[in-house]
Amino acid sequence: MKPWTATARLQLRPEFDLRAAAAQVPYYAALGISHLYLSPIAQARTGSTHGYDAVDPTRVSAALGGEEALAALVEALHAHGMGLLLDIVPNHMAASVENPWWRDVLQHGRESRYAGWFDIDWSSPEAEGRVWLPVLAKPLAEVLDEGGLTLTHAGEADSELAYGELRLPLAQGSFEHLRSLGLPLDLPLPPAAMRRLLELQHYRPAWWRSGPDVINYRRFFDIDALVALDMDHGEAFDAVHALPLALIARGWVDGLRVDHVDGIACPRLYLRRLRTAMDEAAAQSGRPAQAVRLYVEKILAPGETLPRDWPVEGSTGYDAMDLIGAVQHDPRGHAALARLWQACTGHAPDFRREERRARRLWLRYGLRSDFIRCLRQWETYLATQPEDGDLSAAALARALYGVLARLPVYRSYLGPAIATAADSEALVIAFERAARDGRSDDRPAREWLRRQLLERVPSAMPGLAGVALKRARQRFEQLAAPLCAKAVEDTAGYRYGVLLSRNEVGSDPAIFALAPEAFHAAMQRRAGQWPHSLNATATHDHKRGEDTRARLAVLSELAGDWSVRADAWIRALQARCSIDAGDLSMLLQTIVAAWPLELQPRQAAALAAYRERIHAWWMKALREARLRTSWTAPDEACEGAAQALLQELFVPDGRLLHEIAAAAHELDVPGAAKGLATVVLRNTLPGLPDLYQGTDYWDQSLVDPDNRRAVDYAARSATAVAETPVAELLERFRDGAIKQWLLARLLHLRRRVPVVFDAGGYRPVPVEGAARERVLAFERRCHGHRLVVAVPHLCADWLRGACTPRIPQEHWGDGRLRLEDPPPGGFIDALDGRRAMPGGAAAGFCSALFAQLPLAVLYAQDQEAT
Repeated sequence: MKPWTATARLQLRPEFDLRAAAAQVPYYAALGISHLYLSPIAQARTGSTHGYDAVDPTRVSAALGGEEALAALVEALHAHGMGLLLDIVPNHMAASVENPWWRDVLQHGRESRYAGWFDIDWSSPEAEGRVWLPVLAKPLAEVLDEGGLTLTHAGEADSELAYGELRLPLAQGSFEHLRSLGLPLDLPLPPAAMRRLLELQHYRPAWWRSGPDVINYRRFFDIDALVALDMDHGEAFDAVHALPLALIARGWVDGLRVDHVDGIACPRLYLRRLRTAMDEAAAQSGRPAQAVRLYVEKILAPGETLPRDWPVEGSTGYDAMDLIGAVQHDPRGHAALARLWQACTGHAPDFRREERRARRLWLRYGLRSDFIRCLRQWETYLATQPEDGDLSAAALARALYGVLARLPVYRSYLGPAIATAADSEALVIAFERAARDGRSDDRPAREWLRRQLLERVPSAMPGLAGVALKRARQRFEQLAAPLCAKAVEDTAGYRYGVLLSRNEVGSDPAIFALAPEAFHAAMQRRAGQWPHSLNATATHDHKRGEDTRARLAVLSELAGDWSVRADAWIRALQARCSIDAGDLSMLLQTIVAAWPLELQPRQAAALAAYRERIHAWWMKALREARLRTSWTAPDEACEGAAQALLQELFVPDGRLLHEIAAAAHELDVPGAAKGLATVVLRNTLPGLPDLYQGTDYWDQSLVDPDNRRAVDYAARSATAVAETPVAELLERFRDGAIKQWLLARLLHLRRRVPVVFDAGGYRPVPVEGAARERVLAFERRCHGHRLVVAVPHLCADWLRGACTPRIPQEHWGDGRLRLEDPPPGGFIDALDGRRAMPGGAAAGFCSALFAQLPLAVLYAQDQEAT
């Protein structure tokens, strides 16, 4: 068994395939990584850049090198004592004819062997027993009139329906039926014959705009090209997991990461089944039960934890990312930033308001078909309850709508059983909020719905009623998750901009900052409940890189100055364009936060490249907000004005640009200090640290695809082997090598004393004197091993005018850590092996702790330690 020290997430693509990953194994091994964590490796659709659109999950992607390349990667990993964590996608596949399962469903309809593998509502009245296929650029009638649908061959068995480059299979017997009607089969097929041919198919080609309203298969969120799978279907489960289980059995894979577990009908049962299968596969490779780790991608609301009966090691780390980020924000900065936002938008800064509006928008439009499918299932259940026959479908719809719009978590996990305490709490909150928002006339409908969700037990109900209620609950839960994702992260998060560092996947923008006491309490719970959960601070799905967020967090400490500057710049920009002040505020935050540390405004080529990155982000942000433009209805005037503004702003000799650049560079030093603190926290807090590719240097990325850019491994390898004094690394901190240096030493510390990280408890360390509110410190102990960690907290004002991210010693005054029973022999600086602190009463002075670096990691070992 390979000990787990840290994971490194790699985004595979044809340009960086499995062999390219193998070439970087020596670098990651030298850095101290124990396991590579790969994006999906199954065969994806042609041209896929991410792998989440599989067409054949039973084989390794040919575009990534196939099984031979995977074998070479595993060989390289094992040669360096490393392991492999795989990202698997059981929730959905590509709705593409490249997918043989999906193609078979299109050809054979309900009679297909795979019809039950996908979540298709065959009873949808609009689809009339067929798959509604929104693939046409225009309404079907127009496409037919223009001859846009054709056949590849005239009346032959291998003929397909052609629409541009798309090829769709024909139902068996299609041509024989047309011949029996005396219709001609010559090419081009006459319109009447083509219409009749379409009526014979098990799918209905439709205008793409009809999808949100009519589509009758569950999708991944709102993406028509990704069809949901049903993991309750035994054959589908076996087929989807055949490859990862086989790789576990061979000893090639040491862990699985389940993508979007909330899309699965009953995650608890699914995970139990998967864990059993993993243990059986692991036994074939000579490993004991639980040896192969299991992680789930799960967004947790504030105060929410993973269900304790899920047989997993933990989540993929969005919760840790949120906590580490929130504690580095200054709550005192909220008032000034909120006033600026109110001045920009004309209304009070209330994220909950934006969330409600976004949820209602998605229920009415983007997820309308999902809502109607959910409602129909509840109507089916209602029909089994004759005593409730007077409850109208319209009232039930309003009740569902109101509760879904106010659910405080991604979803509940009711299944066929009675609601757990956690589910009850979340649903009660939703019903209370829905009652405040909704009409009193709908109180009976809401009360009826509440009883079905919180008081009825489907497994104890007889016959069809229990089955119908279970399915109705399932539809409710599987709609709640994508609704929350799309409304909160992808719409409200781009409409609300008090401070964009809090608008992150897994974060709650309504919570501006986290007090150290609350942070310590959360970490104590984490140490006791989920000590092996992943600690991530950057992911392939983040909206802003970890150092982009760190720089934004500095603005919470400089809120007054920033508000004055931003207000003046917004006024100046509005004099040049018609773009809303709120959008301009978010643009300015993004420009200064993502501004490359070494970029000067007169560097024309580099400036133009940065402008293109900002333009790509801004177009996505404007479209995701869905206020003046959107993905489905781009507003050329709005987007043209935004592009023109950037062209005018990003002029090398522009006065306003030079002012913005100067403000951006003022964030360099304090942003770097926060960035280094983030590295320390991610790698020393309870949990397993996860490094996202490229973030071993500064990570000032923006939302995808910017956060999935190619990594310069040559530069990283060069600095990794260079023996540069840490003082010099601090002086040239802008190149990122200091971050890499710190990361490597923390990871090697984790390898040297794994017990304190794997099983060590967590306790806050109080700080006394002038620095009592300027340090975040904690201690971890296990079997005689002691680790004390301290990082500066909200010290941006102390770094004004500094050239390096090292706080001048005079600021610390008499500040010191109050350590319980400090070891007589003192502590060792765990990063360079020096004796860092004396023991006894002299221990813990901040001026000594932070003399060399803006952080401290100390280690001591009792004589009896093992």
